[in-house]
Parts: sequence; structure tokens; C-alpha cells
Amino acid sequence: YDIAKNCSVGKVICMSIKEMLLILYDLGLSNRSLSRLFKEINENQFRDLLEGEFLDIQFSNGIFDDNEIELLSDINLIKESVYYIKNLLTDYKTMGITYSFYYEDDYPTILKYLNKPPFFIFMYGNKAVLDQGYKCSIVGTRNPSEMTIKQIELVVKEMVANNIITVSGLAKGTDTYVHHFTLKYLGKTVAVLPSPITDITPKANKVYIKEILRNNGLIISEYYKKDKTFKKSNFIDRNRIISGISNSVIIAECSERSGTMHTARFAFKQNKPLYCFNNNSPGVVKILKSKSAKVYSSIRDLGVIIDVEDNYFS
Repeated sequence: YDIAKNCSVGKVICMSIKEMLLILYDLGLSNRSLSRLFKEINENQFRDLLEGEFLDIQFSNGIFDDNEIELLSDINLIKESVYYIKNLLTDYKTMGITYSFYYEDDYPTILKYLNKPPFFIFMYGNKAVLDQGYKCSIVGTRNPSEMTIKQIELVVKEMVANNIITVSGLAKGTDTYVHHFTLKYLGKTVAVLPSPITDITPKANKVYIKEILRNNGLIISEYYKKDKTFKKSNFIDRNRIISGISNSVIIAECSERSGTMHTARFAFKQNKPLYCFNNNSPGVVKILKSKSAKVYSSIRDLGVIIDVEDNYFS
């Protein structure tokens, strides 16, 4: 069973701690346990774990719960994760997809401020945009009105002209228009996915990926594995990242019961300035009535001055 080129059968001597952490993450260990492992054990002990030798670590550190002990006791499950992650990382390297874990220096600083930051984040493109420039997310319904679509274009055009980076979720409707118009006016945009970067959801929007990268934008996701059953919670979790990496959030149009409302709630909890287009969609009316958001009309509402070097000053 070859773990990597030039490695002996059944051994993981050629793997880094980062790679071994990802294997253990894939195996099913919690973020809490992964954090403790990174802080408390050495490289050789990581290798022992992937050989099914966990008792010494458990007796000394008491890290694992009963479910994790079962996982670490199954050497076949460990081998499956080793094999899967080895091939995944080979594919990612070929494509140019990078990844970081929470304690790495190159983990995006802005993500660390989330209430539940992803332990691993996968990135394709210009990851520098996460810690540079002013970013504004624009989200909303999958079926925006013609009036809203026109307003999205006008707002995005002004933002691009002033070096503001747009953020959205690459979903149908509002998100697609945000990315489309940003690219039309040659701006930078960040697409936050509810699916792996190698399995774009929805598939129809895969056509935007190359253009986003060509314009120095970024595709990011906390997901890497193609699950047979796509979880609806992925969309909600994705929305916390959309608002979390943005300096401000704009709700274009939405119903009262929609994923967009989750984004609005995340923005409120994260103390991000929240704005809405001025329309009569039920979600917008409810948000404005709560006085947690202001009506958006132009970038002057954001209270920032954008300079020519992509920096911003409040």
C-alpha cells in the first residue's frame, strides 16, 4: 500500500503535519481534537496515529472521545482517508488549488474572526484579496426582478470603478449577476462555494471560474469532498463566510424565509455594516423595519474613501 513515492509500504514518513492533519480531519476527528493534536503532539506521534497507534497519546493527553477512538481503531478507515487525501492533494497541486489550516501563518487573517472559523480552507486564485482591499458582499434571491438586476449592475459598476472587491456565493440569480457584472467591468470578485472547488454548485456557473481567476479574483470553500447527499446546511455555513470576509454586506432582494436572511443575521452578529436595496421584497422590508440595516444608494453610504492602490480608509 504505497502512501507516496519513495515511501515504504504502510508508512507515512513522507507526509507533513499539515497533510496528516487533513487525513485525520477526513477520518472524522473534531476541530477541537485536531487543535489539541497540533499543539500537544510531535510529528512522530502524528505518524503513529496514522498507523493506528493512539493509546499512548490518549493515556497521556486524553484528547479523543469514544467515537474518535473507534475511528482511530479502524486501520482500514485510516488507509481509505490516506489514499483519498493523497490523491486529492495530487489533483489540487496540478490544478493550482491551495489549502491552509487554522494555525498556519498563511491562513487568511480575516477568517480567524469568524465565530466558527473553518479548520481548513481551500483556495483557487488570488488569495491575497482576502486580506487586502475593501470587500463588499451582495446577496439575494435566486429570482431577482428586472429592477433589482439593473440596480445590481449599477452598484457593481460603481464598486469596480472604485477598486471595491465584490463577494457572493456563485448561486443562481443575484449571486450570478454580482459575479457577472463584476467581470463585465473587469473587477475582482470572490466566490464562496457551498461545495468543493472541483465540484462547482450549480454546475452551470462553472463557466465563470476561469474568468474570475483571469481577473485576479478568488474561489474559496471549506469543502473538499464530493458527498453523495448534498447538505442544505452547506449553504448556511457558506453564508457565514460570505459576510465574514466582507467589510460590508448588501441585501439586494429576498423573501422572509431564505438563505439570504441567514447572511443578514450573520452580518449583524459579526458587526458588519448591513445595507438593503430599497424595494418591497418581504425580506428587505423585514430587515429595514428591524433597523438593523440602512438603505443603500451609492458607495458613499459605505463611509469609505478608496485610493488608487486598493487600500481603504474609514
